Amino acid sequence: MDGPAGHLIAVGHDLQAIDRLRTATALRGPGVFFTGPELDRFAAALVPLQSAAAGFAAKEALFKALPAARRPWFWTDAELVHDRHGAPRFRVHGELARHLRHEGLTVAVSLSHSGDYVSAVVVVSGGRPASLPHRSRTGRTPRRVLRRIAARPGRTPR
Repeated sequence: MDGPAGHLIAVGHDLQAIDRLRTATALRGPGVFFTGPELDRFAAALVPLQSAAAGFAAKEALFKALPAARRPWFWTDAELVHDRHGAPRFRVHGELARHLRHEGLTVAVSLSHSGDYVSAVVVVSGGRPASLPHRSRTGRTPRRVLRRIAARPGRTPR
């Protein structure tokens, strides 16, 4: 995790069937879900639909991992880019950038492709220790949920 204040805040994951994006034509317009540069990079990829599915999964995982913001942000505020070594990362803009800066949060993303699926994992870290409650968009506190559904050795989970 980036920086000295790398406390784990949340993890988001998304698994996407690549073929499901074939019919999602609404996502292909610039400024809707993806930025123009993202769409250009997907189109230039060896397997364009696979790249677009990875971008979709990354943004979904980001949405799941981020603590709720006071003001809404747009999907295009999170732009999936790659560094010179090909590692994915988010370039953030607008309200999302303000939210991350205000909360002192950093975001890391990992993508994986296998067969007909892509997977994305997003880790959000920051200055707040993980032991403090993080309210998700569902209003549940993950620590309580994890305790409630924890597996018990030698017994079938309820």
